[in-house]
Amino acid sequence: MAAKLLSFLLFCSHFLLQLHFSAGQNVVRAAYWSADSGFPVPDIDSTLFTHLFCAFADIDSQTNQVTVSSASQARFSTFTETVQLKNPSIKTLLSIGGGSSSASDFASMASQANIRKSFIDSSIKLARSNSFHGLDLDWENLSTLPQKTNLGLLLQEWRAAVDKESASTGNSKLLLSAALPFRNSDYPIQAIQNSLDWINVMAYDFNALEGRL
Repeated sequence: MAAKLLSFLLFCSHFLLQLHFSAGQNVVRAAYWSADSGFPVPDIDSTLFTHLFCAFADIDSQTNQVTVSSASQARFSTFTETVQLKNPSIKTLLSIGGGSSSASDFASMASQANIRKSFIDSSIKLARSNSFHGLDLDWENLSTLPQKTNLGLLLQEWRAAVDKESASTGNSKLLLSAALPFRNSDYPIQAIQNSLDWINVMAYDFNALEGRL
């Protein structure tokens, strides 16, 4: 159990940076739960958090739609219900990608408007069908300026789609967040600020063992 607890706590090591919030909320205390951690969802002390990220959904390389593996589907579908037993006010987000995801799949998905739409529409549908309150993008290892430009387009189109879905259904707007590195390296700052509710700054290796950032 100690190993499982450590595995879970390691996913709590993101530093959170507020961008803008609805309903006057100005504090986020969040953690990532990974399906690969082995930590049971009912054992999460959700009273410690305002938000929990359920990780990770994937991108289907053939359809560019967001999917959840068959091994994770049961736990993902009941994640919100389970963590709300201890904290009814907690919000949950479905996190897409992660460190083991394919950077090329993300780059391909974001490269064209029609493909981005397939990703966006499927993500909203998946979040709603599994009772998540939001979506989180964990696209790691962006390596080129065109990829970062496409990230900005993706975020803008995602925000527009989320707003439109809420207006047409009467549902509360899905939250949108993203995990981004702490380095300042030509990321689309304006699109990030205008499109996301907050970002999760990936600074867990800020003090690297080799002494370099």
